[in-house]
Amino acid sequence: MRPRRVLWVAAFSVVIYIGFGYWVWTNFGDDIPSLSGAAWALVFLAAVAQISAKWFFGLLFRESVQEAGGDLRRWSAFKAALVGAGIARMIPAGGAVTPVGMSWTVRDETRGSTAGPALRTVFLNYGGLLILTGVGLLLARPTENALIGGLSVSLMILAPFVLVAGLAVMFGSGRLGTISKRLPKAIRRKVEDSMVNHLPGWESQIYIWARLLAEAAALWVVLYAFGIEVGALQVLAAFGLSQLVGGLPGTPGGLGVTEAGLVAVLAAYGFPAATTFVPTLVFRLVSYWLPAALGFLAGGSTFLHSDEAREAEAAA
Repeated sequence: MRPRRVLWVAAFSVVIYIGFGYWVWTNFGDDIPSLSGAAWALVFLAAVAQISAKWFFGLLFRESVQEAGGDLRRWSAFKAALVGAGIARMIPAGGAVTPVGMSWTVRDETRGSTAGPALRTVFLNYGGLLILTGVGLLLARPTENALIGGLSVSLMILAPFVLVAGLAVMFGSGRLGTISKRLPKAIRRKVEDSMVNHLPGWESQIYIWARLLAEAAALWVVLYAFGIEVGALQVLAAFGLSQLVGGLPGTPGGLGVTEAGLVAVLAAYGFPAATTFVPTLVFRLVSYWLPAALGFLAGGSTFLHSDEAREAEAAA
């Protein structure tokens, strides 16, 4: 997708989100609790946790690049993580575009293709997300009096399948080198140097779980800022499931679907939608729109220092 089209999608998403927020404020403004100074400090802390999560995502990408024989500065890996988790998420089905955005960001710094390391990084993140969700759902059972059309029962049935799928994705991603040999020859020539067999060892695991736990902690902090006390396992299950559901329909960043999924899962744990709706919107501002804005800055900076920008300036 071209940059101009990405901007149009981003602008449309922002307008929809602002309009939706205005509707919530107009109809439920009296029920929205006012935040104290300490509560706003917690929201700021959640934003810091989100940025830290992207830093660890970048370190995971850097480790993958190094295993494939390349090298990458930590700052460059961080910018790639912001672009992948920010700009790429603006595009419908952005999860599939994330590795492309990450690879594009560092294309002038590393030798050879970084498609394999970027793909591995995304696979490991989804594998960890599935595992985290499965464990959370298995250990944090929904409340008996909060059945929403059988949602609670469905979550319990789904949990072991999610966990097994996560383990398969997590450790299957370490066999990309073997998988690349089965690709068409034209594609294999472009990516085989960077698609290596690299099982996720201790370093990979640190980066994976540091990212995911930091993002889940951001949700917990935002909920706590609004006076909603949620158990740690409930937060893990709600965060993980909402992120997975948000990636299914192909909307930009799971816009609308992620929010609905998060509210529904929290409701299954006994927290009324009326009390979690606004905190969910605040969390999405911190977890989605903040990284997206930083991703635009990182992507723009990368383009302005690229060969394409210099050629366009020379041609003008």
